[in-house]
Amino acid sequence: MTDETHLSILRRMSGGGDLVVDDSPLTSSRAMRLALAKSANDAVGLILTVNTVTDDILQLDEMLNTIDDTLMLVGVNRNDRLIGVVALDMQLRAAILEMQLMGTLIPREAEQRAPTVTDKTMCGPMLAMLLSSLPGAMPAEEFAGWADNVHADALIESRREVGLMLDDCTYRVLRMNVDLGIADRQSVLTLALPCVSTEEEHATIPPEPVDWSTAFQAAVEDAPASLDALLHRFKMSLGSAQDLEVGQLIPLHGCTVGSVRLLALDGQVVANAKLGQVGGMRAVRIESEITQPMADLNGLPCRSGVAPEPSQGVPKIENAMTADRLPAADTVLNETATVEAGALENS
Repeated sequence: MTDETHLSILRRMSGGGDLVVDDSPLTSSRAMRLALAKSANDAVGLILTVNTVTDDILQLDEMLNTIDDTLMLVGVNRNDRLIGVVALDMQLRAAILEMQLMGTLIPREAEQRAPTVTDKTMCGPMLAMLLSSLPGAMPAEEFAGWADNVHADALIESRREVGLMLDDCTYRVLRMNVDLGIADRQSVLTLALPCVSTEEEHATIPPEPVDWSTAFQAAVEDAPASLDALLHRFKMSLGSAQDLEVGQLIPLHGCTVGSVRLLALDGQVVANAKLGQVGGMRAVRIESEITQPMADLNGLPCRSGVAPEPSQGVPKIENAMTADRLPAADTVLNETATVEAGALENS
């Protein structure tokens, strides 16, 4: 492309050859076309034409659907805070590199590859000029404050990182389809920045009064608590514990379904309960007090070594069998064992 061709294109873009004054208002689409074309030409000498500009208001998830990982994603910050993203496709990146390295465009499309830090560095001057020119180029009524004090930041590796780093708010997304002017090479540049909040949205809402006592109590009551349901507890010697076998029955003296205790982690009894089931699963019901277990009176020791007096309601029977006249327990057991053994042999 000769110098005369460059001058002719620039003259048509600037309207230098027209005698009729264009009184049409400066729209966002036209302003973006001029800003991108001027930035590319001033930064790297790239002559391009912006065919179409789409202006959309999108939520974060919708905005992320307009970009993909094949694009070079560069963060946009304001006051050292990441607020938006600018995305360049492979063809536009290649055109900027070709103009800086060779001074002309290759008459064929560039092969797709992943963006690199070198690509971001080479595209940095054009992006810096574009972002700095937006505040003065865009219509003040519609874009007031939208692109003020924005700068290109670091390279972002993926669309997923963009979604994690940006705020979940409404974004104004400008998408420009660009004609590079040679071999039908087309490219795309996308700029997404948060929408400017209205004064009503910025209005300070006075905080509601907080009852700290109630709030603190509610926070404490929401804390998790673990309780253990204790059915029975007894002592056992170490030797007995070592002799335990599978299938062995261990008597729980005085234990009933109504003797369950709910214990805190420190062992403190929180409540008394009764063992049962709900819906086929074990459950406990809170009780006012532990049900007193029934005990065998004959097995209770005599207090102060005094034998209990016989009941007055039971008549005394002469020649009744007393304890001293009963056969020894060992004799009864031995006879029973002998009979059972004989029965087994006969069978």
